Amino acid sequence: MNQHIHLIGIGGTGMGPLAKVFLEMGHSVSGSDLQPSDTTDYLTKLGAKIYFKHSAANVNGATSVIYSSAIPLQNPEMVAARKNGLNILHRSEVLAQLLNNRRGIAIGGAHGKTTITSMLALCLEHAGLDPTVLIGAHFEPFGPGAKYGRGQFVVAEADESDGSFLRYRPEVTVVTSIEPDHLENYNGTFESLIDSYRRFLANCQPAGLRLIGIDDAVAASISREFDCVTYGFSRHAYFRAEVLDLDQQRARFRVYRQGAFFGDFELNVPGRHNVSNALACIVIANYAGLSIAQIQAALRIFQGARRRFQIVGSCNGAIIVDDYAHHPTEVAAMIQAAQEGWPKRQIVAVFQPHRYSRTKLLFEEFSRSFQEADVVIITDIFAPPPEQPIAGVSSSLLAERIRDLKGPQKVYHIPKQEDVVPFLKGWLSAEDLVLVMGAGPIWRVAKDLV
Repeated sequence: MNQHIHLIGIGGTGMGPLAKVFLEMGHSVSGSDLQPSDTTDYLTKLGAKIYFKHSAANVNGATSVIYSSAIPLQNPEMVAARKNGLNILHRSEVLAQLLNNRRGIAIGGAHGKTTITSMLALCLEHAGLDPTVLIGAHFEPFGPGAKYGRGQFVVAEADESDGSFLRYRPEVTVVTSIEPDHLENYNGTFESLIDSYRRFLANCQPAGLRLIGIDDAVAASISREFDCVTYGFSRHAYFRAEVLDLDQQRARFRVYRQGAFFGDFELNVPGRHNVSNALACIVIANYAGLSIAQIQAALRIFQGARRRFQIVGSCNGAIIVDDYAHHPTEVAAMIQAAQEGWPKRQIVAVFQPHRYSRTKLLFEEFSRSFQEADVVIITDIFAPPPEQPIAGVSSSLLAERIRDLKGPQKVYHIPKQEDVVPFLKGWLSAEDLVLVMGAGPIWRVAKDLV
């Protein structure tokens, strides 16, 4: 039965994919957002009606209204939906319906969710299994990270940020790693977040697969509490990867299952972290019934999701890379991947801290994550609403601390994002590789450089 579904914040990373799935299911879709984006342009072409302001009139004619944790309850569209008695659902409730009604694969963890989901979606798609897919990033084959499939599998990222991933009852549950983040939603304690992951794993269907990355100490300790399959570079992993070769554009690696040779694989994206992501994908694809040859063929053509070590072009001969890294471990992994692929280039790290709360909580970890870069540029903190500044937390203090640790040769604090491009253009050369990192609008720096 066709419905009219309205999504508040339709351009968001979690909402855009859902809107695309609803359109492909044949529903009428409308939505609102504060500004146009690639996602809203794409959805408009598919037939969505999008308003660029929040107003009560936008929900007229809708049967269901979908919102995310970023939308306040006082939003005029939420108020109107309640007044009109419309069916109001949190994004995760809709995702739960999709995941729980078919063979759900929920990919959770601090890092790698988007890449593993994208890799796996490509493997299942290429094997002709026609999966339903929901990814939190633009992924070329599926536009804003989604497609509605007729097959039995539903693959989705499970976001731990607000605890909503506990609504899922998947057949396959993945935890890549567990790190202190989003603690404002977990009574401010890491233990409470870890407990949530325990419950997420416990929600896996009895005959299903729990897959846990054990290169991460916290995830490894939890793996001992569950009947699960482990993966990683660790010699204790049930599925273990060994890197054979890493260069600028690819990675070759070997996989062992319980110590026995399983297969050799090749990726067209760089970095050790991507070998780890591919290993998780291989285990799930194997569980889903794909042959080794099918998995090898799909991984060989995997091009990466947008803003995941995405080489966007060059400027004065320097290579420009854009990445979503907004957590210390991710920042360090990106710098390492750049060094492994381009050992002769100077690594210039441009970083926009995301949220005052995260910067405060992980201040020391952030300071140390830039140790291997040659030049570091820190812009002011990007704080999405409703976040407010916190006294004593600033980008200039972060830059100062990075300087004190004496890793990079040069550290600059450039408060305004728009001043970064003219500054870089003044001296970049073919000796450099620029890594633009952050979860906010910092991607524009990479785009404007090119």
